[in-house]
Amino acid sequence: MVLNLFFNSSNNFAFNLALLVLYVICILLALICHEVAHGLVANWLGDPTAKQEGRLTLNPLAHVDPIGFLMMLFVGYGWAKPVPVNPRRLRKPRRDMAIVSFAGPLANLLLALFAGLGCCLFAAFGKFPMEASVVEQITPASAVSYLLLVFMRLNIGLALFNLIPLPPLDGSNILVSFLRPNAAAKYLQSRLYTQYIFLGLIALNVLSGFSTVAAMINSLLWTPFYYLTYWIGKGILFFGCLIFGTPGVVPNILTANFMSV
Repeated sequence: MVLNLFFNSSNNFAFNLALLVLYVICILLALICHEVAHGLVANWLGDPTAKQEGRLTLNPLAHVDPIGFLMMLFVGYGWAKPVPVNPRRLRKPRRDMAIVSFAGPLANLLLALFAGLGCCLFAAFGKFPMEASVVEQITPASAVSYLLLVFMRLNIGLALFNLIPLPPLDGSNILVSFLRPNAAAKYLQSRLYTQYIFLGLIALNVLSGFSTVAAMINSLLWTPFYYLTYWIGKGILFFGCLIFGTPGVVPNILTANFMSV
């Protein structure tokens, strides 16, 4: 992902470097808000563990996991340091764990919504870079609007990825809250194997650059995910452009940039 962004031959080195820095900022903000949302909701529901350990902060050093961050840069999916949550301190552990777990993806979806609305606002004033690959046509306003589009897509993807019901992702904690205790215990045993699933996905992603078969399998696995991201983003953009009275620019925004960022 980052390699495609950084070595895009249509732009000069300085421009690609600037995009890389902005993309890193987007990743940090998305990951940090995701984790802080978990901690804030847990604190609200009776568990101040995250607050006591200094995790309710926007300081990247408190949240960034080096490996997970590099994964976000080079693979497109990753993680931050999980916010500590003690279910026994929650008022209603089973229900509240589901709420706490959903808070992270919800925070990302809200960030995506605000970024999409901002993008549509720029488009309403004709400031969206319909040909963002051409350096000479980039202005400060169009660069910000393009960055908002990248941020929207990033947050949608992060929310959807974390909702996958595989331990230790948030989706697994949400699912456990709806299972009977015995079924939940058996399901959580899959945590022993999911690390190998994620390692397999990473290996498949790397091999897809060298093997046609691996590329086909990788595409089959992730195409539904990318199209779901696309349609959620499209819905946000249509909503935003309806608010600002410019629904006709949505197809242009999507065609020009969305599937490539």
